[in-house]
Amino acid sequence: MHDGPTVDAKHPPVVAELHEEKSLLKSIQKYRGQILFGVTLMLLLYRWNLQSVNMILIVVFVFWGSIRLLSTTNLFSSKIEITHKSSTIRSAKITGFLLAVILTFLVISSLIFLNVSPQPGGDPVMFDSPNFEDGAFQNLEEFDDGNSSWWGTLGEFMVSDSKRAPTTVLPTIGYQSIELNDGEISITWFGHSTILIETTNVTIITDPLFGEDNTDPLFFGPSPFPYEHPYSLSELPQIDHVFISHDHYDHLDMDTIKELSDSTFFVPLGVKSHLLRWGITDGQVSEFDWYEEANITDEFQVALTPAQHFSGRGLMNMDSTLWGSWVFELEDSTLYFSGDTGYMEEFKTIGERYGPFDIAFLESGQYDIAWKDVHMFPDEVVQAAIDLNAMSVLPIHNSKFELALHPWEEPLELVTSIGSSKNISVTTPMIGETFLLNQPHPDDEWWLNVSVGTPSFLKTNPLVGVALAPLNLVGIVWIVAGRQAKRNLDDYEE
Repeated sequence: MHDGPTVDAKHPPVVAELHEEKSLLKSIQKYRGQILFGVTLMLLLYRWNLQSVNMILIVVFVFWGSIRLLSTTNLFSSKIEITHKSSTIRSAKITGFLLAVILTFLVISSLIFLNVSPQPGGDPVMFDSPNFEDGAFQNLEEFDDGNSSWWGTLGEFMVSDSKRAPTTVLPTIGYQSIELNDGEISITWFGHSTILIETTNVTIITDPLFGEDNTDPLFFGPSPFPYEHPYSLSELPQIDHVFISHDHYDHLDMDTIKELSDSTFFVPLGVKSHLLRWGITDGQVSEFDWYEEANITDEFQVALTPAQHFSGRGLMNMDSTLWGSWVFELEDSTLYFSGDTGYMEEFKTIGERYGPFDIAFLESGQYDIAWKDVHMFPDEVVQAAIDLNAMSVLPIHNSKFELALHPWEEPLELVTSIGSSKNISVTTPMIGETFLLNQPHPDDEWWLNVSVGTPSFLKTNPLVGVALAPLNLVGIVWIVAGRQAKRNLDDYEE
C-alpha cells in the first residue's frame, strides 16, 4: 500500500489553483471599472494635495467593504424570500449596526481614557483668584472672533502642503554642555518651547518635551519633525527646576514629567493637580498666580506673569488651570519666557515692571487668523519684544510640529527680517546648539540649508498627469456599461 499525500480526484491541486485564479480574474474583470476609477481618482487627489480626502475615501471604502462582508452572513436575515425592498432594509440595518458599533466604541474608549488614563491629569478645583471666575480662568483681554474663520481654516487643512513640515531630516546639533565660569549663563533650545538654562549653581528647563509621540494622548496628534539628533533627558545634566507655562499636551508631557521626578516644579494655578496624579509629591510643586514672585535662592528669583491663551487636557476641564509666562532673574541677568500667548497690551506692563530683559524667548509659530488672539504673528512678536524692552529675541514654539498652515520655517524667517527692520536683535541658534548669554548670540539662518526632498514621480510626472483624467473616464464608462449589462440580463431573465 503506497503512503503519500492524499489527492482529491475531483479537484486536483493544479486544477483548484487554476479555478481560484480564474475566479480572481473574473472578480477583477467584474469590478475593473470601479478599480480603475478608484485608483485614478486617488492619484488625482494625491497630485492635487488632497491626501486628507483620500484618507476619508479609504475609511468609506473600509466601511462599505464591511457592509458587503456582513451581507454575506445571516445577520438581520429571515427565512422569508428576500425581495429588493427587504434587501434594502437589511442593508440599512447592517449600516446602522456598524455605525452603532463604531459610535459605541468611540464613546466607551473616550470615557475609559478620560476616567482611567492618567494622561488628562488631575480633577479641576476652585481657586480664590482675581483671574478665576465662573469656574474658569479668564484672560485680561477679551477675544475678538469677528474675523475668525474656523471652517475656512479647516478646509485649508484638508489640502496637503509640503511646506508646512520639512520633507527631510532637520539638521540639529547634539547637546554638549559648556564649562561655565561664575556669573555665566548658557542657553540651549531643543525645538518648540523647551529651553535649557544653566549656570554654575542651577539648571532649569521650560516646558520639557522629549520623545516621539507626546502632543496628544491618542493617535490623532501630530508627530514631531525628524531631527538629526533626537534628544532625551538622559543626555542632559541633572535638572534642578522645571517651569511649566500651561497644561496643553505640547507643553506638559506626562512621561517627561515622570522622568524629572527628582526636580522641583513651578506651575500656574491648577497644574499642580496633574503632577500629583503623575506621582510628583506635593512638596516638589509650587503654584503661582499672575504676578506672584518667589526667591528660590539669593541669585535666582522668578515671577509668573500674564499670557493670553487658554488651557485644558480633556473635554470637561477647559480653562480650569491657569496659563502664563515666566520671568527669571538669574546671575544679574533677566530672562523672559512667554509660553503660548497672543499679543497683549500687558507686555508693556511686564516690561515696565521687570525689564529690560537680556533675552526674551517669545512664542513665534503656529499662528493663524482663526486663533489670532492666542498665538502671535511674526510682526506681533517683534512688537512684543519692543514692549518688553528685550535686548534680544529667541523665537520659540516652532520647528517641531505641524500645528498651523504656515510654512515651517516662516516664523524664523519673518521674525528675523522684521526684527532687523526695527533694530531688534534676533537670536537663531540651531536646535541643540548651546550659547552663552553674555557672548555674541548665534544668528545663522540655518533653516535655509535644509534640503528639500524629492517628490514622488506620481505627483510630478507630466505623463502620469495627462493619462489620469482619460483613464478615470474609462473607469466611469466601464462602470456604467457593466451596470447596463446587468440590467439587460435581469430584464432578459424576467
